[in-house]
Amino acid sequence: MASKSETAKAKAIADLLRQQLFIGVETNATAPKQQAGGQQARFERLLNVVSVMERDSSRGSGAAKPRLLCITVKRNRKLRLHKVKLSNKTAEISKTWSMDDIKAIEFREPTRFSLHLNHKYDFTATDAVLVEGFVQMLANFCTKYAAKPPRYINAVSGAAGATPSGSAGTIRPRTAYGRAAGGRPGGAPGVPALPTLDSAKLPADGAAAEALVRPRTRGPGQQWGPGDQNAVIRRMTKYVADHGGDLSALVPMGGPPLDEAMGEAADGSDFGGEADDVEEMLLDEAFMLTADELTGDFGWRANVDAAQLEARLMSELHKIESDNVRDMLEADKQVPNLIKELDHAIAALDMMDRMLKSYNVELEAMDDDVRKIQMENESLKIEEVNQQRLLDELDKILKTITLSEKELQVLRNESLETTDGIERVERVAASLKRMLGSTPGEGLGGLEATHEKLKKYEFYSSNFSTRVYDYLKVMFQFKVTESANEKARPTRRGIRLISGPDQVHKVTIKYAGLALWLREAKPSADKELQALYIQCMNTLYTNQARELVDSCRPVFFRYRHDVGSGGPSPVAEFSFSVSAGAQAGAAPGASNRRLSLDGLSGAAHQALVSAVKGDTSSVSGPAGGGGTGAPVVDMQPTEAFAIALENLVSNVIAEQNFISDLFHYAPPAHTRAARRGRADRRASSEGAGEDGDAKARHGESVTFYNWVTYKMRPLEHWDVPRSKVDSDDIVSQTVHFGSVKEVKSMLDLLFGSLATQVDTLVEMGTRFDPSQAVGMIVPVAKALDICKGSDQGFLINVLERCQDRLEAMFQRYISEQARSIEATKFVTKKRVGALPFARVFPRFIAHIEELVGDTGCSARSIADTAYSRISRLIFDTLETQLREADRNAQKNADDKDAQKEQLNAHVLLLENVFVLVGGLQTYKARGCKPYFVPMLETYIDHARTIQRKVTRAYIRDVLQRPMGKLIGFFETVDRCLASKRDPLDTSNLGKSQAKKVIQAHSASVMRENIKQLYKRVEKHFMNEPRLRPIIWQAITDDVLSNYQRIVTLLARAYKSTNLSLDFTQTDLQRWLNER
Repeated sequence: MASKSETAKAKAIADLLRQQLFIGVETNATAPKQQAGGQQARFERLLNVVSVMERDSSRGSGAAKPRLLCITVKRNRKLRLHKVKLSNKTAEISKTWSMDDIKAIEFREPTRFSLHLNHKYDFTATDAVLVEGFVQMLANFCTKYAAKPPRYINAVSGAAGATPSGSAGTIRPRTAYGRAAGGRPGGAPGVPALPTLDSAKLPADGAAAEALVRPRTRGPGQQWGPGDQNAVIRRMTKYVADHGGDLSALVPMGGPPLDEAMGEAADGSDFGGEADDVEEMLLDEAFMLTADELTGDFGWRANVDAAQLEARLMSELHKIESDNVRDMLEADKQVPNLIKELDHAIAALDMMDRMLKSYNVELEAMDDDVRKIQMENESLKIEEVNQQRLLDELDKILKTITLSEKELQVLRNESLETTDGIERVERVAASLKRMLGSTPGEGLGGLEATHEKLKKYEFYSSNFSTRVYDYLKVMFQFKVTESANEKARPTRRGIRLISGPDQVHKVTIKYAGLALWLREAKPSADKELQALYIQCMNTLYTNQARELVDSCRPVFFRYRHDVGSGGPSPVAEFSFSVSAGAQAGAAPGASNRRLSLDGLSGAAHQALVSAVKGDTSSVSGPAGGGGTGAPVVDMQPTEAFAIALENLVSNVIAEQNFISDLFHYAPPAHTRAARRGRADRRASSEGAGEDGDAKARHGESVTFYNWVTYKMRPLEHWDVPRSKVDSDDIVSQTVHFGSVKEVKSMLDLLFGSLATQVDTLVEMGTRFDPSQAVGMIVPVAKALDICKGSDQGFLINVLERCQDRLEAMFQRYISEQARSIEATKFVTKKRVGALPFARVFPRFIAHIEELVGDTGCSARSIADTAYSRISRLIFDTLETQLREADRNAQKNADDKDAQKEQLNAHVLLLENVFVLVGGLQTYKARGCKPYFVPMLETYIDHARTIQRKVTRAYIRDVLQRPMGKLIGFFETVDRCLASKRDPLDTSNLGKSQAKKVIQAHSASVMRENIKQLYKRVEKHFMNEPRLRPIIWQAITDDVLSNYQRIVTLLARAYKSTNLSLDFTQTDLQRWLNER
């Protein structure tokens, strides 16, 4: 039970809220007034309030804030939950929610609970009973009036005493308090049971709930009697008191006092069963119409016109009753006439019934005649259909067993070298295939003539299959040998491309129809032909791929020959690690041996040596035709790799598509897509075409007969990857090229060395410059993008493996560069100028950007990550050095060597940051692309921030000798004035001390000090003359700023002493500008 102090406090808070915010729902309520905080009072009735401390769980830890949680009801019977902020006896609503906004109610402890609204709110109160009563009322309202009741978390529900509304039990926390309270009839000691709510009987998710609050009334025989008024008032008083409500609003005229009502309800004997009615009465009491409201709606005055109203109503009542009696008497006179009319109607209906029965007999007789005629018509139609089918069957038999001798001679003697000859042979072979595939009827199947014809056609089919196999075997060998011996090969920037397979494809694709014949007529010969084709093409691809790799070697090895000829290593210009170009710096004597170990052919070796010497006459040739052609050695290895990879990828794509077309492994949807227009036109004119096209549309394999009948041709366009499709001509994500085992096996045999060749290109291209790996990722990613969603499973596997290897190589390269930066040591005893990484970082960025560019692929993100890692290491190294120098100087304040090392560190840092910023700005002005400018500016801004920090530290050190005592003295004066003390009353800041410091810094002394200061700065930055004027300008600004501050402090602290500096700001400016 809540203490009296807590109850009194709750009542005071409720009174304050009713005065300022919730003034009631009566029409005669005082109009809301504008508060000082800007909020107006609302026409709402306050039902319950509890004082809590709020902690927003979504923001983590934070101070708890005192708040009030209020339950109110509006005139339209809408319930609201308000969160009110109370400060200086002024209430202000900060949040408002409806019952539908409450998603979950969670008990944590007896005095702690959480509400899940737009996010989770944690509340803590001081009184557990008030918290339980407030949460119980809120749960009851949500269950009854919310569209979707909330979840109840960490709460136990009692199971005793179901109420008429379907709720049962009490929502309590899962704590020792909750269990103890749940075990007592009245909850906490002395507290009657609250209205109960059983979470097990709550409506399920998605169940419809009443959106509007509807008042419940008692059923028949349960009306409130006069003797129950006091009991109801006692129950309502007890309920509202436990929930922090206003008791004064519940006492009717003539009712018992509040203390008496509270005493009688203390035992809680008659409270639990009527809890729901009490809640309804709390809502209904807010909306009961007064007599003034009722009469006001009619325009009457309740205290004046009541007698007149009663007289008028009684007059109307008597008039209505007399009219009813008169109408009843008149109705009795019309009854005999009505009965007579009904008898006439019944007689007419009997006559109509007899007529309908006679009509029904006649219609049944006619139906029998019509049915007999229909049966005779059906018999005639069946006889006609049978005769037509017999004629069609006889025609098919004639076509099946008939093939002229002239047509058979075409299969034996027709030339297979021309397109016209191949078409004639295919037409005859299609007829032969149709005859062999048709089955004679049962009567004709036993005829000896039929068997002889079929044996004869089988003999011709076998001989034709042997002829086709022998011819195609010779044709494949001849075309592959001719392409291999062809000297004129296309080149691209000196790199020999693979081109032989294109000529083989163009010539042999016309035999696709004959290959389909072999596949159906003689499958073993078809497999042998495929094996022969793979063997021949493998030899061609292997030789030309080797020449392609050899032609790339001069570009890949150009860094080695640059160093071998005595020139600097280009890799060192953009590399932080000295070992990055170590392989390029091998001895010249070992160069030829290493090249031979790499498998360089004689022609490629000669091209390399000539390219290095600048002599291309011995290897010159047409740029796009014959001749080896000297590679362009100033080309990046990445460019050569891109050219070679593009050529290899295009050949793999073309070869897979060609094999699928030639040997008919392409999905039927691919074949239909290219011929559907022609097939549909032919199907409209031929009945057989409809059947063939219907089979094709259902995903069946293309037969040789359909191939010839519908004049199908291969898809061609072999250089374009084909999408993965299913049998219904719909792009499918489940159909993969690996499901076609035959083609996959053929590609494994044909391009078994492709992965090795790609690895060789990667190894050579990154041997002397590992940074080329990120540039090589670009063409690999482009090739993967081309093959995305296609059936090129074999090629995709090779490219993905290559991409993973390149990414790993570049990450190792970046890690090596990072280790080199981390290993950089600052020598503060000597000023040695800028460190290597300050000069290399801008060149490193320029080099990587040249390789990657604005590609938008994975190489872009990899390069950005590398920039971030390297830049973070560089900036951390500079900042760490600055902190260590300052820390060492503070630790050894009396050590001159430590102070000197600190100054040297500042000079060294200024030089490095200046070189770094200058290099980045130069790249931004000359070679930076627009897309990279934002990232580059972040590096420049970071470097400038470090530069400003180091400049301030350096100026503080160098001014210590010429102006240190003067600046230090007046800094002490400034601190003394800040603490509101008079410097003249301080022993070390008196007039004599100030005069002594000023005399020590006379005009002549200051002029000489500035002269010596400039010489010192000039000595510090002798390695970077461009930095000297920048630092001197910063010193000038700082000196003038200190002068202004000293003059101001003299005027404030020593005004009565007439002390002043014997030089002006103009003199100081002139001395500084003389340098």
